[in-house]
Amino acid sequence: MTDSSSRHTPQGIVLLFVPVFIMLGPVLISPIIGSLFQQFAGEPYANVIVPLLLTAPALCLALCSPVAGLLANRIGGKKVLVFSLAFYGVVGAAPMFVSSLHGMLFFRILLGVAEAGIITGGMVLTASYFTGDERQKWIAWQNVALPLIGAALLYAVGVVSQSNWQNTFGLYGLSLIIFVAAAFVLFEPEKQQAASTGHAPETKVRIPVTTMLLLAAIAIPGSLSFYAVPVKLSFILREMGETSPAVVGELMSMGLIFGSPAGALLARLVKHWRFSYGLVCAMMLMAAGLIMLGIAESKTMMMAAVIIQQAGGGMMLVVALTLVLHMAPKGQSGIYSGYWWLVYTLANFATPLVLTALDVLTGSSAATMLTFGVIVAAISGWLLFARPLATSMVSSSETNSATGANTSAAGAGHE
Repeated sequence: MTDSSSRHTPQGIVLLFVPVFIMLGPVLISPIIGSLFQQFAGEPYANVIVPLLLTAPALCLALCSPVAGLLANRIGGKKVLVFSLAFYGVVGAAPMFVSSLHGMLFFRILLGVAEAGIITGGMVLTASYFTGDERQKWIAWQNVALPLIGAALLYAVGVVSQSNWQNTFGLYGLSLIIFVAAAFVLFEPEKQQAASTGHAPETKVRIPVTTMLLLAAIAIPGSLSFYAVPVKLSFILREMGETSPAVVGELMSMGLIFGSPAGALLARLVKHWRFSYGLVCAMMLMAAGLIMLGIAESKTMMMAAVIIQQAGGGMMLVVALTLVLHMAPKGQSGIYSGYWWLVYTLANFATPLVLTALDVLTGSSAATMLTFGVIVAAISGWLLFARPLATSMVSSSETNSATGANTSAAGAGHE
């Protein structure tokens, strides 16, 4: 398996850039939200529509991911990915030429549809090209590259938007470069195998209820824990008397540049651990970061807390995405991936509501972080004893059952 997987290095390199375009949705538009409010201040419902320009793509990503995953299983991950990359570049850059706020919102909704195809198509191809340890390695490298490229793009936004805020949307056209690379480098391995053996790939798609509940039990607290800091950090700083947005940006950028890649690399160091152990370690890191934020009394301690929390988030994504593809029976990685992103992204939307509800009980944002950190630590204890997680290794090979719900340790470590 390892020798075969290593021959797919060119495909792995192209797939490194795929998650970047999911991050671009909010990253490119966040710095110009203020300019958009000024530009459209006189339009009806601008105070509602402008924030939707930021969040609408993510909502569409969540709702469309299961459909995109099913489509990727039916017609092939490459077709879905390549079309979505081209579509993303066109609809992403379209607001450069649109003067209507409603027109911009329309194209932002379509951007979310493209994002669903990009992320699920990419995961289907990752599952097809790589197995076991090779698969986890490439998922980890994706999560190392993602924040570093994101930091560079944030700088690019600052430069491009100085002349005209509409020019920022042109950066979405970068997907067309990866579109060309994907069209020439990627291929449909399952379809080639089916053609050579004369057997069509399995098209019946069904996720067992127990598997759905297990993945939801991981995705929901994982997403809430990961996005808690971006949601509440500015409020915690305000409670400490720090109101400068620059400080928030500095702390988050440190977590983005140092925390997330460190977490992805940590996942590689513990690649022979059981899934339960890897997930518990990731959740405990996030819990520690949240608790530290709740009791922090200095900027230095807050920076350390953010880096630790983001490291836990980076590790969690690598281990969890490896688990999702490991549990998916052959030919069903698309629908499993689609279901994961549906739950994970919807939990992302729920994060402000959950934390606001905790604010009512605790009385302050810092106390909310402390309380939520304790809750996350308690949840990690349950993960330690979850049977489907306790019986398989992070780097185990493809030994899935027909349902994908009860992976065994028999194939662990065999490449």
